[in-house]
Amino acid sequence: MKIKSVFERDFREVEERFPKLGYVWSEKFKAWLVTGSLDICDEDGVYWETFELIILVPRAYPYCIPLLFETSKILPRDIDWHISKGGVCCYDIEHNLLVLSRKGIFLADFIAAKIYSYFANQLIKLGGGDYVAGEYAHHFEGVVQYYQEMHGLSMQETIRVLQTLLQPSKLGRNGLCPCGSGRKLKKCHAAAMEEIKSLGITKIEEDLSNLLARAATI
Repeated sequence: MKIKSVFERDFREVEERFPKLGYVWSEKFKAWLVTGSLDICDEDGVYWETFELIILVPRAYPYCIPLLFETSKILPRDIDWHISKGGVCCYDIEHNLLVLSRKGIFLADFIAAKIYSYFANQLIKLGGGDYVAGEYAHHFEGVVQYYQEMHGLSMQETIRVLQTLLQPSKLGRNGLCPCGSGRKLKKCHAAAMEEIKSLGITKIEEDLSNLLARAATI
């Protein structure tokens, strides 16, 4: 008897919660392709719209970032709508997704929290409204927004925190927080630094380089 993968076991709940979705394994992409329809309703269960989609789930599941395509072409293909001309959807800030991927995702909950919410928000915008949780910025501005909104760090504070994380010596919890608040780390940005650390050295170095370059122009 063939042993089912973690993805295949988890997909049972996806089928229960989102019955119009199915999957196949793609040898070409070395990933599972979740395809089908996703019905969007409001909080009262009133039907809004149905989206056709493809979710590319890498073999590394659950430690991965799924790639979302909207194939029904309901949404304008425009960066201001967080979707590429090819239908690739930007459904969250990259940093948030990196943190989730390090922890591991559970597909059914991921679809509900990220993908379903993305399409619901897009329908609200199509109707002339604003995104429920506010809109996230693109490119470098999105990086600044992540550190500011998720961790309460200004650009200069972020630079100091990232520089500290890249130093070989570890900062103790009773040491002063590198943000410059004057408080002990454990009472300031200890939790934030642990999450930022999970982004990985490459992303931290990239962010620091970009932040230093921007700070030099201000």
